[in-house]
Amino acid sequence: MSDAETSVTETIAPAATIVTAAPPAKRSRNRIESIHNLRGLASLAVLFDHLVATPYVAAPAAVAAIGILGNYGVTVFFFISGFVLPYSLQKSNYRIQDFPMFIARRFVRVDPPFFVVVGLTLLLNVLLGVVKNTPYHIDWLQVFAHVAYIAPLLHKPWLLSVFWTLCTEFQFYITIGLIFPILARYPIPIAIACAACMWLYVPGYFPTDRLPLGEREIIFAYLPSFMVGMATFLYREKLVKFPTFAVAIAISVVALFFKAPIDISIVALITIVVVIFASFYNVVLDYFGKISYSLYLIHLLVILGILPVFHRFGLPWYVMMVIGGGISIGAATLIYHFVEGPALAMSKRLRLKPRPTPPKRDSQAALELDAIPQVGKAN
Repeated sequence: MSDAETSVTETIAPAATIVTAAPPAKRSRNRIESIHNLRGLASLAVLFDHLVATPYVAAPAAVAAIGILGNYGVTVFFFISGFVLPYSLQKSNYRIQDFPMFIARRFVRVDPPFFVVVGLTLLLNVLLGVVKNTPYHIDWLQVFAHVAYIAPLLHKPWLLSVFWTLCTEFQFYITIGLIFPILARYPIPIAIACAACMWLYVPGYFPTDRLPLGEREIIFAYLPSFMVGMATFLYREKLVKFPTFAVAIAISVVALFFKAPIDISIVALITIVVVIFASFYNVVLDYFGKISYSLYLIHLLVILGILPVFHRFGLPWYVMMVIGGGISIGAATLIYHFVEGPALAMSKRLRLKPRPTPPKRDSQAALELDAIPQVGKAN
């Protein structure tokens, strides 16, 4: 085992296609299919990106080049959170006095799977230290920084590089909980503020994906991406007119165009079209949409901690891809059924203060409060 295998605390740079199929005979109407399946697509894109990027797979250059598309998965996750969180708050008739309970629900929904993967990462590091006879000493301040999502503030590295997006997502939970009551009244000023934060935080023409860990997590660099989701929510729910929606999107996309890779602006526009105009269902994406958060959390640990074992056998790159992907999906399935699913059910039992429900608008659909960070889901 090489020195690179001593610890799984390594970094691989973080990631869509629409497949349609006939819908099943019976599905819950308590969600928007396009959002749910985009989530599954984004999680698969991130998984593919990280698999082809690792030297343990050693994929051909052409395949590795395709994997770069996985970088867009994180952007899609941020867009989904920007859409789903305000949508869910609207359905619960959220008021600012509900903020503490809203944050409590997010902790209950998001933290248990995260804590499990943090624990598994520490355990694997300890075991690798025993095998290499180089004891791994747990930094409990680093562990606390993970639990509190403040690793950048304490200058502690993430145990797995994908964890940085959870920090960004949690900052968005706080932001949307505070601004939601005024979101529909002032979408353009909020879009301008989001763009200004990004322009002031990201120096010059310096794409946000090049920001180092420790700076990359700060939400200022991604507010226009979240704003694209929020503006799409407002327009889809007929809370703003098309001109207002178009101006808010234009402000956000221009900010992204100059401060992020140009492809991000294109992905944002494509995602808007899919959410507003497409209502597609795919049984595969439906499944991966369900386990997407768990898959996002666990896949890098599998790549860095388990693939090195198989790498010793000199297996072809495509076999290594199947092994890495299969173990990641299997582990994510277990985490979903035994940790994430129960956490989701528990979060739904924490209810906001009941209020009279306003009359429904035409075409309103209910949506489960299960946004994931993901890089991901952000309930």
